[in-house]
Amino acid sequence: MTVVAGSLDRTSALAVVCEAVAIVCEVDAATLSADTTFAELDADSLVLVGIADVVEATLAEQGRELHIDDASLGRMRSLGDVVDYILSSAG
Repeated sequence: MTVVAGSLDRTSALAVVCEAVAIVCEVDAATLSADTTFAELDADSLVLVGIADVVEATLAEQGRELHIDDASLGRMRSLGDVVDYILSSAG
């Protein structure tokens, strides 16, 4: 799927991802950055799916449509990878 309804900049996309990680992993969003890895968070595949669900739902609330497929999700190693995916899907 593709992000629709307006553009999303890197800072905004990172904020969405950090908030999703904070919710799912129960960590302080202020401690997260694009360089934070899922290994650092001890995030397994189920946690990654949960993060993707929250990201997708948050973007949907903003009028944007995005689906992070399982194959792409499996290749993501950091929060920055999720941001890159969101931004590349917007194009």
